[in-house]
Amino acid sequence: MKQLLLHKRFRQLTLLIALLGLFWSCKSSKIDKTEAKAQDMAALQILLEQDDYYVNIEVAYPFVTAATQRVANALLLRNTGNNANRIDVRGDGNFIKIQNDSISGYLPFFGERRNNSGAYGGRNSAIQFKEALEDLSKHIHTEKGKLELKFSVDQTEGTEHYQILMDIFPNKKVSVNITPTYKTNMRYSGKLTEADKSI
Repeated sequence: MKQLLLHKRFRQLTLLIALLGLFWSCKSSKIDKTEAKAQDMAALQILLEQDDYYVNIEVAYPFVTAATQRVANALLLRNTGNNANRIDVRGDGNFIKIQNDSISGYLPFFGERRNNSGAYGGRNSAIQFKEALEDLSKHIHTEKGKLELKFSVDQTEGTEHYQILMDIFPNKKVSVNITPTYKTNMRYSGKLTEADKSI
């Protein structure tokens, strides 16, 4: 009987220790998440206060239509590991550079023109711009943990106009959404890096 009582108390003690360990680990996890969020917000605040940003574009995500799909599969993507939805452009010199009150950029365009209005903008179909930056707005989106930059630019050659939304995350990864006037939308991803002084 005494041994049965001792065994029962031992099980209760073991259960109590297990529950305390579980509560402690949950509390520790909550503290870690809170600290990580505070560090992310501090990193975003530093990014917000910057005047200069250089984004090295790594991947293009075209708006895929049936025609774009056919062309991409037939001509562009043979044996490359890419597909019409995701095209790796690492090492091709694609960028967006914001420096004080000016902006420049060169990004590949894979898509279609929406209609036949406006000039085609020369032989190069890339999205190119270099001008004074007049309408930049910056905002930290605390719920999503990112810095949002919004601005608009004009094509270097031609009549195309672009609305650009750039999301910068604490780990310096960047997502860029471009809405052109006459072309299909494009999305890009890349990384925030040190500015290339030659550009």
